[in-house]
Amino acid sequence: MELEMETSKMLKSNTVRSIPIEFTDLTYQVNVPKQKEKKTVLKGISGTFLPGELTAIMGPSGAGKSSLMNILTGFTKTGVTGTIKFGDAPKARKLCCYIMQDDHFYAWFTVEETMMLAASLKISNESMPIRDRKLLIEQILETLKLTKTKHTRCSRLSGGQKKRLSIALELIDNPAVLFLDEPTTGLDSSSSFDTIKLLQKLASHGRTIVCTIHQPSSNIYNLFNQIYVMSQGYCTYQGTPDRTVDYFKSIGLECPPYHNPADFLLECVNGDYGDYTMALAEAAQKPEWRHDYNRSRPAIMASDKIVEANLGITSNGKVLHAQETFSNNSSHLYPPPEWMRLWLLIGRCHVQIFRDWSLTHIKLLMHILCAIIIGLLFGDSGSNADKQLSNFGSYLVHTLYLWYTTIMPGVLRFPQEIAIIKKESFNNWYKLRTFYLASLITSTPVHIILSTVYMTITYLMTDQPLEVDRFVKMILTSMMLTICADGLGIFLGTILNPVNGTFVGAVATCFMMIFSGFLILLTHMSDFMRMISYVSPIRYGLENMVLAMYSNNRQDTICPDDVLYCHFKNAATVLKSFGMENGNYGMNLGILVLQLVIYKSCAYFTLKRQVKRQ
Repeated sequence: MELEMETSKMLKSNTVRSIPIEFTDLTYQVNVPKQKEKKTVLKGISGTFLPGELTAIMGPSGAGKSSLMNILTGFTKTGVTGTIKFGDAPKARKLCCYIMQDDHFYAWFTVEETMMLAASLKISNESMPIRDRKLLIEQILETLKLTKTKHTRCSRLSGGQKKRLSIALELIDNPAVLFLDEPTTGLDSSSSFDTIKLLQKLASHGRTIVCTIHQPSSNIYNLFNQIYVMSQGYCTYQGTPDRTVDYFKSIGLECPPYHNPADFLLECVNGDYGDYTMALAEAAQKPEWRHDYNRSRPAIMASDKIVEANLGITSNGKVLHAQETFSNNSSHLYPPPEWMRLWLLIGRCHVQIFRDWSLTHIKLLMHILCAIIIGLLFGDSGSNADKQLSNFGSYLVHTLYLWYTTIMPGVLRFPQEIAIIKKESFNNWYKLRTFYLASLITSTPVHIILSTVYMTITYLMTDQPLEVDRFVKMILTSMMLTICADGLGIFLGTILNPVNGTFVGAVATCFMMIFSGFLILLTHMSDFMRMISYVSPIRYGLENMVLAMYSNNRQDTICPDDVLYCHFKNAATVLKSFGMENGNYGMNLGILVLQLVIYKSCAYFTLKRQVKRQ
């Protein structure tokens, strides 16, 4: 009882700011391929979304619903003209959050762990102690009926539970404005009704909640405080649900008896009864039909400090200027510093690595098994002078195995995480570079350990020379090659889907192998082809492994008694035969480091581009 009283007191102290949203003459144009003229998606629409109310944006496909939502949330900036005003609040964009249509979570974390991590990323210890943070999470989970699923992993939640968890995560820092894209998609009628009922309750506490919805039932339709209808880029109605029938009747469209007003509304804007788009757009601007006309303007104009974003457009479609004025009010909750967020994300990545069997445990097991098989296959090739050609081939096997088993997880894993990264970074959980740095810090030691385990087993089983400097060089080469492959895998994963990324990665690996200097010697290539080989990391990895084993005056290998002549008995002969006598281990290693830096840097910028894409 005492805990409940403290929680209630804490929640009341962190009141919700009232932020009305008003947009005027909003126009949005996009470039259409193979057409000189731009397509106008939004055509000078205006409207107001009030605090304390739940607003639904409705309309047929292609009406401009998602475009309007993306502009209001800040996803879309290019090609936009008009004025958007947020109410009296400091840094209004940070007081808004966007809950997307699909619910994406890290599958290996429970509901409670996901909530605690989100709270730690959003709220600093100074503004809310851990004890109060736990009480806040308990209250949110209880409000959204998620208490019983507290210890359930996110991958095992139902569709309705996932949707409520998405909302719960964004309620932690008490946002004043909630945007939701199709919150009822994939839910049954009962779950859809409960979700909209929950949003209505959250709005009644003073929040401005706006969502897009496709075709609601009559029960759900009547839960909304305001309906904002769009058709062909125009606003064709903005008012309460109970006045929908009278509104359409005023322009000659009569709703049949016992017909769902929401269905009738969509039929009208779809043109099932004729093209009334312009008539509806004109009628929607009349004061007697506008729900917000008599209520919103005094509330907005009474504030002398508003957040205003005036978006201009240039001839090439870029944003010309954006001016924002913020009041000096301070929020109750403060986010932690970015270095603390980095530490928290590193912890999350570590937990993910240890819990995800496919990422670490299975990969480690496969590395050990494959290393043993390869060791048994090549046997004593490291010391047998008659098997030096096979020993050379084993180095190519090492480079290809390490490269391919590292590049593919990056290609397949990152596309699945982009949706989560987009949601969390856009809603100000952390900066994208913080997440990327945390990912690098946690994944690099894993690659180092796995490559070391593999190389140690194969090195010992193939009877390579037991010299510390040669062993260290082999390990160092395998490490750099593995990290380089991971960088290329992430790069491909951020620009291609998993199917195309797998295909491109496999083909690229094949060509890198061709230019490695084994299937065709470097000295046998033309000058132009040899120049192409300079971009192959496998070439530098293979050459460094050969140099590590055969350079620096290595002793002659042992020629078996039953063999008359061993051509590759001398190490210098091996290097000269394969055109690697002038190879430089340090330079090759430096080039591998340079390539991995290039791949990792390019992967960051392509990831950033993917996250910002609509």
